[in-house]
Amino acid sequence: MALMFTSCKTALQIEKPKESYLPSNLSPALSELPLQVELDVKKLEASINKKMNGLIFDGSNLSNKDLSVKVWKAQDFTFTINNNVIEYRVPLKVWSRFAWKIEKFGYVVGDQYEANGSIALTYKTTISFDKNWKLISKTTGSGYEWIETPKLSVVGVNVPVTPIASLALSQCDKLISAQIDKSLAESIDMKKYVLQAWNETQKPRQVSAENNVWIRITPKDIYVSPFTSTGTKLNLAVALYAQIESFMGAQPAENTPVELPPFKYVNKPAQQFNLNIGADVTFDKISEMAKKELLNKTFSEGKNSITITDLSIFGSEGKAVFVADVIGSLKGRIYFTGNMVYNSEKLAVEITEPAFDVKTSNALVKSAGWLLHGMILNKLTPYLTYPVKNNLEAMKTQVNQMLSNYIIMDGVTLQGKLNNLSVTNLSLVPGAVRIQANVKGNVALKVQELKF
Repeated sequence: MALMFTSCKTALQIEKPKESYLPSNLSPALSELPLQVELDVKKLEASINKKMNGLIFDGSNLSNKDLSVKVWKAQDFTFTINNNVIEYRVPLKVWSRFAWKIEKFGYVVGDQYEANGSIALTYKTTISFDKNWKLISKTTGSGYEWIETPKLSVVGVNVPVTPIASLALSQCDKLISAQIDKSLAESIDMKKYVLQAWNETQKPRQVSAENNVWIRITPKDIYVSPFTSTGTKLNLAVALYAQIESFMGAQPAENTPVELPPFKYVNKPAQQFNLNIGADVTFDKISEMAKKELLNKTFSEGKNSITITDLSIFGSEGKAVFVADVIGSLKGRIYFTGNMVYNSEKLAVEITEPAFDVKTSNALVKSAGWLLHGMILNKLTPYLTYPVKNNLEAMKTQVNQMLSNYIIMDGVTLQGKLNNLSVTNLSLVPGAVRIQANVKGNVALKVQELKF
């Protein structure tokens, strides 16, 4: 009789709920990426020394006098730095030739005399940038000291010629300042490096070949804090504000390039690296894990029971729809819905407020009213919990591996470490649950060696 009853039953034919998705409100939030540009002043010093060699000044008839002066670089310039002020010591060799005349007994006696000496000039340069990222430097003289005072021997008497040499040096002081400023502008093409980093950042990057995970960064703005210095390093703190998205599967398309904004100073240092990122957990992954627990599992209520033979998931109007094929006291395909939420204590995506779809409920009223009591759904939904702890940890590990020493271009690397990762929200998108996560840590873009 039981066999006859089972064979006479007809399978349920229930219309599938319409698959649809609400517009996702999880567009990537704005993230702040503190970047650190580090310039080695010793390399800058070597660059300027290379550019300024040999004869620096050659003048004659200075100050309407019969005076000629030549100035050479005597030794390498040396730099010290204090935030945005660079101080120089400039050792120079000085040669001077001047006319000596004396009138005695109605006769004028004169000759041309030469004197050599060496002097160390000191300069200060204040550096900044204009809105086009062009280096602006202003160099002024701050004094001098004689290394070897030039003297002239005339008729056995040593005559100091310091005033003459000082007059000559005053003539070339502006020239040296201008050459220092010119060399600095040519040596530090900051816009070139910032623009390259800005453009390279926008290209999609694969962070995990194994899981085919990609990130896409869309920069929005950039701010720079005042210069600071540590030893021989000149530091420039930059805050990049960007939207960051993650993708699984095919490489995402590049967005329309965003142009580099004008240079802007802010009087606060960049905050801790703060990244908001969206990651997808596919319905296939969730259903695959659920099927491992549920396939061929029987749920009973009194004398009635059903056994799950297949399970899949899709979205409809903001809710998850579970499609279950069952046999037993009821045969056919049923649909039930629920809200997908993130449980921070369990580090898992789980289902709340499970309920049969309206059309499924109407069909069950006629054929299996016992299912409508909710007992079966309450027993079933715990198996639909999907733990994401491993996904989150894997995400953090993959990004940390990338940040260990990620080369963006020659001499420019991304370095850092993520410490805290937390889920802030989730929503349903076609084919997946999109998890919004926030990551904090310390990350810097290191410009370790500019090609001066």
